[in-house]
Amino acid sequence: MGFNSFFKYVTSSSRDLAWGIYCIDAGGVEIKPGEPYPYQANLHPPQYSGLWEKGRTLSEFQLVYIAKGEGNFRNQREEVGLQAGSLMVLLPGHWHWYRPKIETGWVEYWVGFDGDYPQFLRAHGFFGDEAHVIDAGVHESIVALYNRILDAVSSETPGYQQVASSIIPQIYAEALAYSQQQELEPRKKELFEKVLSIFQAHIYSSLDMESLARDLNLNYATFREDFKDYTGLSPYQYFLEMKINKAKEMLSDGVLSVKEVSYKLAFQSPYYFSRLFKKKTGVAPSQWNGIEIAED
Repeated sequence: MGFNSFFKYVTSSSRDLAWGIYCIDAGGVEIKPGEPYPYQANLHPPQYSGLWEKGRTLSEFQLVYIAKGEGNFRNQREEVGLQAGSLMVLLPGHWHWYRPKIETGWVEYWVGFDGDYPQFLRAHGFFGDEAHVIDAGVHESIVALYNRILDAVSSETPGYQQVASSIIPQIYAEALAYSQQQELEPRKKELFEKVLSIFQAHIYSSLDMESLARDLNLNYATFREDFKDYTGLSPYQYFLEMKINKAKEMLSDGVLSVKEVSYKLAFQSPYYFSRLFKKKTGVAPSQWNGIEIAED
């Protein structure tokens, strides 16, 4: 069964803009070896395909995913190769250029979007400083997300803008997660797995993170920074999260009191445990899971 190329430019209402993120265009096309690029250039608005050889600057965000084939990408600073799994992150107002290699062609998916939410993410550094490429990996799950967007914009059933636009952050989140994982050296990944194993083994006791770093022959500051880059939390906060999750299990069993759970998990005091538990979960440990649990 052949690939069905498709693209569409869609409209948006004030209600769509109020959603915080809205789709502007989307497509999935196959460029076979030797075929001209862009695909059906005469059917795109001029700002998207006119004078393609000189590059372009868009007024929207785009995520362009290469599912198959090879090509090249340029921004203001450099030119890099593209391959299956490459995701181009295009920003409003930033010049860029890309195309498949003549001898390989490619399959590309893209979605254009804008709104308060992507602008918020951009302001907080999630989209970088310029148009660029990340390694998102070759994943059917990402292709499936793009196809869900294409299904929505092609049908234009009521609420299609909200359906399509809500999928966009998921595509980017999956791509970022994979890219960040790939950036970690195998040695570091092995180290983190070892640390998590140590945390699990000491769930019923306390751990001094600086001592742990020394035991692992690591500088503590570097250890803390790398661990936080990998998990989003410092080692100590991650260990506390593990203890809170274990406390949830123990409280749900209904066998131990709050004080007993606190002591069993080596918290400083029942008061500290109760305060931390409520801060992390929003409810007191005595009220966890909607059941009354004895304090003592």
